Amino acid sequence: MATGRWRRGDVVLGLYEVCEVLEGGGMGLVYKVRHRAWNTDLAVKVPRPELVATVVGRGGFEREAGTWVGLGLHPHVVACLYVRQVDAVPCVFAEWVPGGSLAELVADARLYAPGGDGPLARLLDLAVQMAWGIGHAHRQGLIHQDVKPANVMVDPADGWTAKVTDFGLAGARAAAGESAPAPPQASLLASYGGMTPAYCSPEQADAAHGAGTTLTRATDIWSWALSVLEMFTGGPPSRHGQLAPEVFAAFLASGRPATGVPAMPAGLADLLMRCFEVDPARRPRGMDEIAAAVAEIYRDAVGTPYPRVPAQAVRLLADSLSNQALSLLDLDRADEAEDLWGEARHIDQHHLPTVYNQSLYRWRQGSFSDEDVLSGLRTVKALGGPDDEVDRLLGLVQVERGDDAAARALLADAPDGPEVRAALAELARRGPARGPARGPERLTGHQSEVRAVAVDAAGTVVLSGGADGRTRVWDTATGRCRHELPAAGAGAAQDGPDPVAAVAVTPDGTTGLVGHRHGPVELWDLTAGTLLGTVGQRGPEVTALALNSSGGAAVAYRTGQVEVWEARAGRLRRTLEHPPASHQKLEPATGRVLPQIHYEPAPVSRVALAEDGSTAVSAAPDSGSVVTWDIARGRPLHQLVMSADRYSTDIDQVAFTPDGTAALLLGRWSTTARVWECATDRIRATVPNGIGRHDRVVLNGDATIAASVSLNGSGPLRIWELSSGRCLHTISTQIVPGPRPDLPVLLILASLALSGDGRLAVVGDKNGGIQIHRLAPAGFRAGWHYGRPAAAQALARREADMARIAARAAALAEAGDPAAAAEQLRAARAIPGFERHPQLRRQWAELGRAAGRRTALLGIWDCYDFHGTVLAQKVLVAPTHDGTRMVIPGAFGRVHVCDLPTGRVQYTFPETLSGNTHTVEVADDGRLAVTADWAGTAHLWNLDSGSRSRELHGDHGRVKALAMDRAGQYALVGDEDGALCLWQLRPAFLQRTMVAHDGAVHLVRLSPDARFAASVGREDDTGRLWDTGTGRPLLAFPSASANPDVRFAPDSTRLFVYTGFRMSVWDVRRRRVLYERDGHSESFALSADGSTAATHTAGQTLEVWETATGRTVGEVPWYSDLFELSPNGRHAATAHDRELHVWDVRTGRRLHTLAGHPEGVCLVMFAADGRYLVSADYRPGLRLWELDYDYDFTAARTDEA
Repeated sequence: MATGRWRRGDVVLGLYEVCEVLEGGGMGLVYKVRHRAWNTDLAVKVPRPELVATVVGRGGFEREAGTWVGLGLHPHVVACLYVRQVDAVPCVFAEWVPGGSLAELVADARLYAPGGDGPLARLLDLAVQMAWGIGHAHRQGLIHQDVKPANVMVDPADGWTAKVTDFGLAGARAAAGESAPAPPQASLLASYGGMTPAYCSPEQADAAHGAGTTLTRATDIWSWALSVLEMFTGGPPSRHGQLAPEVFAAFLASGRPATGVPAMPAGLADLLMRCFEVDPARRPRGMDEIAAAVAEIYRDAVGTPYPRVPAQAVRLLADSLSNQALSLLDLDRADEAEDLWGEARHIDQHHLPTVYNQSLYRWRQGSFSDEDVLSGLRTVKALGGPDDEVDRLLGLVQVERGDDAAARALLADAPDGPEVRAALAELARRGPARGPARGPERLTGHQSEVRAVAVDAAGTVVLSGGADGRTRVWDTATGRCRHELPAAGAGAAQDGPDPVAAVAVTPDGTTGLVGHRHGPVELWDLTAGTLLGTVGQRGPEVTALALNSSGGAAVAYRTGQVEVWEARAGRLRRTLEHPPASHQKLEPATGRVLPQIHYEPAPVSRVALAEDGSTAVSAAPDSGSVVTWDIARGRPLHQLVMSADRYSTDIDQVAFTPDGTAALLLGRWSTTARVWECATDRIRATVPNGIGRHDRVVLNGDATIAASVSLNGSGPLRIWELSSGRCLHTISTQIVPGPRPDLPVLLILASLALSGDGRLAVVGDKNGGIQIHRLAPAGFRAGWHYGRPAAAQALARREADMARIAARAAALAEAGDPAAAAEQLRAARAIPGFERHPQLRRQWAELGRAAGRRTALLGIWDCYDFHGTVLAQKVLVAPTHDGTRMVIPGAFGRVHVCDLPTGRVQYTFPETLSGNTHTVEVADDGRLAVTADWAGTAHLWNLDSGSRSRELHGDHGRVKALAMDRAGQYALVGDEDGALCLWQLRPAFLQRTMVAHDGAVHLVRLSPDARFAASVGREDDTGRLWDTGTGRPLLAFPSASANPDVRFAPDSTRLFVYTGFRMSVWDVRRRRVLYERDGHSESFALSADGSTAATHTAGQTLEVWETATGRTVGEVPWYSDLFELSPNGRHAATAHDRELHVWDVRTGRRLHTLAGHPEGVCLVMFAADGRYLVSADYRPGLRLWELDYDYDFTAARTDEA
């Protein structure tokens, strides 16, 4: 079914049912179609084939037609929803207006039918509406260039509403290469080259004949006047629009209107005469002036005021903005599309089409992971999004990422549609045999850590080697161990079995190479399980192996040597010396770099061998070097090494294809990854680098897919698409269930391999198991989601209703009636499209803080994901008390001040610290901050001036601990010699020094009112309470713990001392213990208002208790080392792997699960007013979540923060 040849009843793209085929004039054909998903009629404009026959023509047409989409919504402009390619033809999808065009209404005389205020009133009304619609485009900088009655749609059933259509299409045809003069025998009422001859202005006619005239808005004024004249003549006034003055003069001279057509008022005749001035500068200045003039003529001619008010552009809501963004993507205007999605997210942070489309686009660009996409959609669902629709979109994403089991479950009950049918067909094509539907398997047999794994090209045979020296051959189809190859004898440096250091298999899986740490290397027949021979040396540590189909082998050593063998014959072909690592030393006294360059062997940890044995590649990532070798000559063909002037290669991680044809080159601090062709020294692709800095990475055979895991960690397996750099699939490696979901059996990862076809990944763990993960083939792409548009009039009404109700709420709040104001805001948030509007959310939060008491948690909005070198590896954040800013000690010793609601960096202090920061605190007024770092220094920062005020030193030793009171009047420094230094901060000077501990100070705290201090010694296991006014110790308490913690209550009357197994609550003034509780973890949480605390129980649950009495008030059935309480103690946030869970502590019910962190969460904290939740992960990355509360406005307000 070719585009442009559709017939009634055809279904295009499985979505658009053709209802009518209409003539489209000079542009092409117009179809009335039924959007099956929306149950809405649309107009589809398909250009003539010659207009889009070339790439240039298609691009020009799309670009110009896209300007219509950019006009947005206006009551007198036909809404263009999007430009979408169908069979590579750009088609324009627009609002369908029933009733027909103004030209049709003139031709069949329906325009002059009796009714309403009469035909004259109707004609003048339409003239005003046309002017408003054209004027809207002019204000957007767009000239129509083809105004005519055929491009004005009129709906008599909707009060004779007129809408101008086909904006930008005149330019689209011209951009596509259509010539201006009409071809022979063509109708002069059809458009050619961006104009219609019968309605063109003189300057358009000149331009059509090559005069080089620049067209202005005045050309549309001329064409508008001709269109108005046609309504009074009963048909097209002239065959050539530039003759309008003469034609109009003849019309006026005749004095006889057509039968049934009203006479033209004199005022309108004068106005049209001005519009027909040949000099464009002498025509009326704009359409607004014309519309106002016609409205006055209406009042005089009809005898009543013009009934309509000047129409305004409707501010687009999220649906329309998201659709526009998709059109811009088709035009390769991605930045503008992102801007529109940003506007849509500002209106509704969790608008489903926007979240889906933007996430899908960012994922395919490599800036989002698959988990980011799933997290966004799941959050929409958790916050009340349409379950069926979210599940359908989640199912499509699951098919694209390759989780077939999840996709089948989600799409099982999905409503039928083209996208669902395509996804189910793809799942059927993949089949269950080797597909991921079979699920991951963990095969056991090794008695200790699996240090090396290899897999053949088809993913049928796996070779695994353990620390016990044993090697196993596995059949992946059955999960059965074919053979256990015996351990080698005692190595050179040990008495027991020599651990396996590396393994390799041939592409067909018949032969394997096993390298024990101290050699030699064994060649095995993997089918029979028999030893074929040995190669390599005994003694030097083996670090990497490679084996090709013809029996060629490469053995790499920690010494930097690479040996190339004919393995079956046992003959050494060549010994290669990888370039050594080089470094310079510092002069101890001055820190000056000494000129001498020192060399040492570079341990080769990656090696690959060509199938024909002619080349090999070796890499020493620790020294940033990669070499391609000509084996016959024993010389490098290409090498990436540090230059003579000491410029590094920016290579920290390397992965080779099994045959060494390509390499993936990664830099620890680089934002891009490079696919390097080893034989040609050519960069095949440069893509975003999202792979972890310490991950092990492997490649498939054609370097299109990579896999990575974090060795010595328990993180996920990630599959990477190297054409885009995106993380295609994140797969959990914690597949052994524990007694509870939050307490799985922890598997620490040790090795990784990927089959040549990229369909099977193998992960070895330190628990003696290997995991088999079957991967889906890449290639399926989920479709975009177009939001159902609302009519401009409906949107205008909704926006007006929202603004009116919000204003009424503000007035009621000002008048002291918060309960009534709250009801109004609830009504405003119930208006479709405004449920999560930022203005209403802000107004609601302000009303709640001023006059309400928080009750339920309505929702949590994901504000942003902030990552990069601004953050240090261990993320520290100190939000200001008012929730407007945050201080972040970043990488490279810099300190940043950021806007908390948006994440934007406001400024960076010019000073650079010499060590990474371990403590940061901000005064309540947000004007001062203090930091302490591992270099042993502490600093005072002035947030008003953006400068460092001074260094806060200890007595004689390096600073080990730091604290500040809430008002920012005092800071307490603890040093490595056991001294406490109390600093007054405004102005800054040292007030007193106290000798506190034998050995280094581990921790210090100041009470909120600065009257008391607490300190804990690292070596004397003693804590002390101090009177800061006198410097005297008030009491001593035991603090024997690896990581003790002490905190003051907000009113400074109680001191909480926690040792990990015991919580003691002290009365500060009476110096006695009020009560004690047991604890079962290293951390505890205290709410900001001091009313509530939380500790773990022996049953691994989180127990929440009142601090005044010690009475338990709630229990969270979840274990987490990382948890925090909300400022009022009503909610808890816990971290588990890469997720956050938010709980109601009184009921123990989990309210929300917040996903989106690609690495494990390492920080959770509430802002002081409880409106924001801050979390950070190990990338490092930081996310902000906005908490939307319900409020009780009838009870007396209590101070919550």
